[in-house]
Amino acid sequence: MTDSPLGRKSNYPDRYDPSLLVGLNRADSRQKLRLDTNHIGIFGIDSWTCYELSWLNERGVPRNSILYFSYSCHSKFFVESKSLKLYLFSLNSKRFSSNEELVETIKTDLETTLKTEIFIEISAEPREIITNDNSIDSLDIEEPGFQPNSLVLLSTDKDADEDITCSLFRSLCPVTAQPDWATVHIAYKGKQIIHESLLSYLLSYRNHQGFHEECVEKIFQDINERCEIESLLVRANYLRRGGIEINPVRTTHENYEQILREQRQ
Repeated sequence: MTDSPLGRKSNYPDRYDPSLLVGLNRADSRQKLRLDTNHIGIFGIDSWTCYELSWLNERGVPRNSILYFSYSCHSKFFVESKSLKLYLFSLNSKRFSSNEELVETIKTDLETTLKTEIFIEISAEPREIITNDNSIDSLDIEEPGFQPNSLVLLSTDKDADEDITCSLFRSLCPVTAQPDWATVHIAYKGKQIIHESLLSYLLSYRNHQGFHEECVEKIFQDINERCEIESLLVRANYLRRGGIEINPVRTTHENYEQILREQRQ
């Protein structure tokens, strides 16, 4: 984090500068929170949506679009969000002869920083909105704890195959302590998780400081370890900050659906 602009006053760049991008070491991040993803099968991506992508065409006329990119959860680094915002601002005054040149430039810069393959596209239209089914937001529970505690997660003896959503999730930025809001989607097969216990567990993140990716991995690991699960998918659709949304996905299987917008995004 020593090279990260997060939590520090930064000037907006007035020229293209790929050195603004900062990659955070994923292994350091996991070690800090005692996350062990080596002994369980885990797949997934970190999916980013950037609504404020703007550049100049070859005649110097501004153009806007939405940037989508993603990379594997097994990458050595993940991008620091404020550095990404500053980098995107640096593109505002750079001329590109075509959209293809723009895409290739961003892809190259991200891959150079993160040392992994980047999947990228730009679009004039936002993605489709998904609906939230089987929400547990309104369940009647006791006051949750103040830090994540996997011991509250409980299962029944019944088999279940269900999707669950919770739009009350909040965590805190580990540097600035500003709140990050998300809708958490959990899809699983196995012994039925008691919904009240799951809601108590998710709400206990309210004062927990962790990056988006860290929170999703911890939720994934805790459910996988505490509940009798055959398959599991955890996705968090975080509300945008600075025109950027982060949607991490962690799952026990390689194939999963495209990341779409959640109703509040």
